[in-house]
Amino acid sequence: MEFGGKYEGELVDGRYNGRGVYSYEYKYYEGNFLNGTFHGEGTLYVKGGSYQGYWKEGKLVEGGFVFEDGLNYKKVGNKYWEYCSPYDHRFYNEIKENIKIGDKLSHNSSHDHKLPKDCYDTIDGYYDVKKHAVYSYDTNEQIRTPNSDEIDFILKNCRVGK
Repeated sequence: MEFGGKYEGELVDGRYNGRGVYSYEYKYYEGNFLNGTFHGEGTLYVKGGSYQGYWKEGKLVEGGFVFEDGLNYKKVGNKYWEYCSPYDHRFYNEIKENIKIGDKLSHNSSHDHKLPKDCYDTIDGYYDVKKHAVYSYDTNEQIRTPNSDEIDFILKNCRVGK
């Protein structure tokens, strides 16, 4: 696997075997090797993100791509990925303004609704911490009850009303 890069790690019979790091130009792999190939848990860092998961004989067989901002690429069967869609609220303005791939992004989650004090913006409504529910901006009626994983996400990532 020597293509002009640099390897630091374990060797067996002169081949990359065990834990190691292989770097080449602006990319590098850190993880397990077997018989000179990526094999086992490891991460291949490239421009824009990384391929993380389980490798077998040089091929990624479990896991996927993670963008630099921590967003995981999601493959949903044969369907298109729903990034920058109504289901990915980080790009509300881009969706609203019908911005296409390659256009300048505003990456701002604010929108026209007034967010109540101490509530969290979930784009489809607002999460009221005291009532443990998401309410409609338009009607102030409860529209859903988020599970504990979603509540954790909301509290860590969503804008809060001042």
